[in-house]
Amino acid sequence: MGLDYREMDISELDSNIPQGRGMIKWQPFATMPEQYEHIAKMIDDQAKCDPPSFDNEVLVMLEERLRRSIGEEVILRYWNDGFEVQLECRVEYIDNRTQLVIVSKGTEVLNIKFSHIYEVM
Repeated sequence: MGLDYREMDISELDSNIPQGRGMIKWQPFATMPEQYEHIAKMIDDQAKCDPPSFDNEVLVMLEERLRRSIGEEVILRYWNDGFEVQLECRVEYIDNRTQLVIVSKGTEVLNIKFSHIYEVM
């Protein structure tokens, strides 16, 4: 009787052989998920940049341009949590007390701080 299972008759083979984990055994083992979360956060933080600083004259020009475009479709470029965002929207209202610009995109209404806006096209 040979020892090679490929040459043995199928009736001689033990049918109670465990299948193992299949392809799972080739996947990396994540011992510390917190480490992967921290690395992903570090990669995101590398993409962040500081917002530009403007003098008073540029801020006045931005505000005038926003006030003229109330009720119109514009493209706003602003900073949100360290990332640059470009949004095509309609300027609805400027709240002087809270320094918020209220815009709408479709049915969604967004509040954007005036100090975060750096370009109106």
